[in-house]
Amino acid sequence: MSVRAYCRIPEKKKNTQRSKEGSSPQLLYDLLSELEGCREIKIAAYLFNNPIYLEKLIQLASEGTAIQITTLPLLGYSNKKLKVDGFEEKISARELAEEAFKQLDKTKGISLSFFPHQYIWYGARYAGGGASYSFHIKAILATSATNKDKCILTSGNFLCTDPYHSDNMLVIEEEEPYKSTFINFFKDLKKKSIPSSRFYKEFTSYTEEFMVSYSGEESSLDANKHRQCFFTAPFINYGEMGSNHFAVNELIKIIMKAKRRIWVCAQHFHDITPFDGERDSLIGALYRKYQKNKTVKMRFLKQVTYRSLSSKDRAARAEMLFSMVMGAEQRINRLVHDKFIIVDNTLIVSTANYTASQFAYGVRKMDYLDENKVKHRKVDNFSEVNAFVVLPAANNLILDQYIEHFNNLWDTGETIETRL
Repeated sequence: MSVRAYCRIPEKKKNTQRSKEGSSPQLLYDLLSELEGCREIKIAAYLFNNPIYLEKLIQLASEGTAIQITTLPLLGYSNKKLKVDGFEEKISARELAEEAFKQLDKTKGISLSFFPHQYIWYGARYAGGGASYSFHIKAILATSATNKDKCILTSGNFLCTDPYHSDNMLVIEEEEPYKSTFINFFKDLKKKSIPSSRFYKEFTSYTEEFMVSYSGEESSLDANKHRQCFFTAPFINYGEMGSNHFAVNELIKIIMKAKRRIWVCAQHFHDITPFDGERDSLIGALYRKYQKNKTVKMRFLKQVTYRSLSSKDRAARAEMLFSMVMGAEQRINRLVHDKFIIVDNTLIVSTANYTASQFAYGVRKMDYLDENKVKHRKVDNFSEVNAFVVLPAANNLILDQYIEHFNNLWDTGETIETRL
């Protein structure tokens, strides 16, 4: 198996001024190096507004590379103006995205599509009270000049209005089942996404975006073929099981086999009480593992404590359980934006945080009140779009890179102090 890993902690850590190169500048150049010379590139990006990334893709398109980009519509980008290197005036993520979309639309060889799907379920709402966009993925399928397929996952958005973060990227080249899974996902994503030319004509309001539904359009994949690589999406089931439930079940199976260590590094980690009662929680599985084998060393590293979250309950209970019941080590490091788990010598890399929202799945009636207080209802699947790669018995080089990355963030972090 040909696998490469890039784990980066930015040298600059102050966020008074954002970098034009994005939240993890070195990782951007790692990615651009991997894309150099590729004849075809398919990108699924939660957010896309980086001018350096954009410039490289336009250059590659001019050299004959066929490029397909799927991202959120403009309403999914923040309007908050920030100071960014290289810009005289403060600028917002939405303004940068709008300019990027204009350039992409007029570049021959690049096709731009949007994934406007949104969900509503209990507390899973944006701070403003509206629905949440489900597209959280950062995945790329790139075909080299020699027809080798690269499956790429990154924890970072490369958003130049994001604060500095630690991030990682995994590249798997010409290896099954990763290759076929990525190919099929991008094929399905193209069918479910809306080309920009059509989107601009048909989707002129937030309400029209909200009404997009994939209920009844789900594909059913063979679970046995997706143990090492799987995607979650509102249009994917594994057998009769929703993709997000399948994902958490697969992670739990790995956790329950642990003999020596379970290390979790994630921006957010509080899947303790599910929205839906049809599944087990990740933290519930960790507690059961602790009960069965107290010698397994557990370490949990995340970005902030529960006090910094708008929804504090789950995170607070998780911190108390880890500290006061399980005696597990837990720390925070404000740079953490990674999403990976190490179980013995198995490495799990994802684009998802380990939260109740990520692992929820189900058909729901979802209501939205527009600015005129008119209610709009749809029946739809609650599901976030993300990707997971499992490397069982990961080779020493890759595993050591992630262990070193974890330790560097751990050593510069702060212990979470819990008290009743």
